[in-house]
Amino acid sequence: AMASAAAVQAGPPPPPQASPVAVGPPQPSGAELDYAALVLSGAEESDGRRGRLFPHTPYDAVADEYRRSADAVSALPLPGHAVRPRESAGSFDHRYDAVARADIPSDGTWHTVTVTDIPVGLRTEYVCVPSVEQTVYATLVLSNATDQALLAGPVEVTSDDDFLTTAALPTLAPGGVRRMGLGPAEGIRVTRRTNLRESTSGLRNNTTVLAHQIHVELGNRLAHAVTVEVREQVPVTTEPDVRIEERADWTAPEQDSGPDRHAPGTRVWRVDLTAGGSATLDGGYDIRVPAAKALVGGNRRS
Repeated sequence: AMASAAAVQAGPPPPPQASPVAVGPPQPSGAELDYAALVLSGAEESDGRRGRLFPHTPYDAVADEYRRSADAVSALPLPGHAVRPRESAGSFDHRYDAVARADIPSDGTWHTVTVTDIPVGLRTEYVCVPSVEQTVYATLVLSNATDQALLAGPVEVTSDDDFLTTAALPTLAPGGVRRMGLGPAEGIRVTRRTNLRESTSGLRNNTTVLAHQIHVELGNRLAHAVTVEVREQVPVTTEPDVRIEERADWTAPEQDSGPDRHAPGTRVWRVDLTAGGSATLDGGYDIRVPAAKALVGGNRRS
């Protein structure tokens, strides 16, 4: 009985039960669905892995660290006057061809790299709005006659090789013209005085006349001649029985030309001043209002 039992125990083990056959398409694991973490095996891999995607292996930890370090730069504060293209130009399709190869250090900071040179037209203009502020400002008018777009960013302004300032350059599309402010021009002075006279006219004095007189004086203390653009504002009305009569040699700027967009009623004097020269400008306008629409005791306007 013992031998028989031993013989039974020494017999071959029972065959393993067959695992159930998977039905349907293969189901990838969670690691295989993490597409950003998959790596394409190179030609040096074995035949079973070559040219196929597999999850990260431990040696990819170094690559992950480099990737995180590179992405961290995008979180740094931008340099002064720098603007991201998405904000300065919106969606656009443009290519810049670099003039030469460049090496950029991977030290986690911003670096300036020369990509290409784009020639732009430059001219200096002086602008003032003495009704708002009796200060003349120097501006730089930029014109882009090339087929390359010039994105917004910092620009260094020099004069005779002397550094003046770093300012914000606006986006300059091909064929575009923009104005960039350079700050107050201390060498040019402007003063403005106004006078308002109120009277009545008509056979029965049924029209109130508000006569505005404007007197502007300019003086150039710079060592070279300049052209100053003096801007004034004339009232605009939609009332058919209220009339505005101008008494000045200023001009109305064209809305669709030049580097600026002007508000309705803008008027412009352009004055050429020699070195050390001065000029006087006189003008004004009358507002004619029916007496029935006049404000009792308060027709004056600043």
